[in-house]
Amino acid sequence: MRFNKPGLIFAFVSAYAITAFAWWTYAHIRSAAEIYELKVQILELESHNAMEDICNKAGKKILLDSTDIVQYFQAHYPKHNIHFASDTAQHTILSRIDVSPKEDAFQALLREKSTDKWMYGTEGAVMVLLLIWGIIWIYGSLQTRINFNRRQNNFMLTITHELKTPLASVKLYLETMQKRQLDKEQTATIIRNSIVEVNRLRDLVDNILMASQLESNNFELQKVEINISKLVNRTIDAFAIPRQLTGLMVKEIEENIFVHTDEQALESVLINLLSNAVKYSPTNEQINITLQQAKDHVVLSIKDHGPGISDADKANIFKKFYRIGDERTRQTKGSGLGLFIVKNLLNLLDARIYVKDNQPTGTIFEMHIDN
Repeated sequence: MRFNKPGLIFAFVSAYAITAFAWWTYAHIRSAAEIYELKVQILELESHNAMEDICNKAGKKILLDSTDIVQYFQAHYPKHNIHFASDTAQHTILSRIDVSPKEDAFQALLREKSTDKWMYGTEGAVMVLLLIWGIIWIYGSLQTRINFNRRQNNFMLTITHELKTPLASVKLYLETMQKRQLDKEQTATIIRNSIVEVNRLRDLVDNILMASQLESNNFELQKVEINISKLVNRTIDAFAIPRQLTGLMVKEIEENIFVHTDEQALESVLINLLSNAVKYSPTNEQINITLQQAKDHVVLSIKDHGPGISDADKANIFKKFYRIGDERTRQTKGSGLGLFIVKNLLNLLDARIYVKDNQPTGTIFEMHIDN
């Protein structure tokens, strides 16, 4: 079994800190009890000291009678009671004196003990809870950072492949045209395939630049009144024709729907969602695009018939660099930026996006755009 060394160190330090705070609380509560016992002993000892003090002053004729003794005692020993025994067999007043702590003094010490225990217990509990909350927050932040770094590493692996593949393809096509005599049909095929690879490379670069702009808040919207029906039709054709996917795009577009939005941003959202649907759909499987007017908003949905998205992945697919699976085993191409761009652009447009399961298989991305 492999252990995560940083995780073990973090767990050990966290356990040590929590234990230290718990021990601090216990030690202070125990100290409060010990201090109470010492104060009780001091209070009782003061009774003996008060008795000796009175005897000394009476012996020196400073205190002459019981009235003097009571006045002096009350002034100097407010926490104690003085009693004069009624036993007439005692020959002197001093032999009939009894000094003891007041019950109120004991009760005051007991209240002080309870207050200290409650204070230390509350402070300790709050500190431990805050520490646990801090540990959970730090652990969550570390996990988020670790996952982000992992996605970023996957992104670098993907980008390296995604950049090299179209360049290598275009280079091969050009070398083929240079070294061989091709007929018109072969030349047209090579040119068409080269354009597809160049468009693929352009889309990747555009996504990287747009993701950078969105993350640095440098993307500026230009909202105008547009015919979204024409925009959706035009964007689908621009996406499908170069990729020879026109026959797979099933459109249900209501005509002459107008919205106040940014044309470029909405076009980028649509292209990324179409690209995502094509990537995760089986070969020659249809993509359904619908646009319809609801009560106070427009509903634009894209449905594919791929493997679908699990509930766990639905919560993460809009994160930067996030892709389902691992780069070493994943079969689909992509940079992990498309849905990140979609989500951020729609946020800027004050639009909403929902991810639903298509039946029997596949995924539905449904956007609600206010008119």
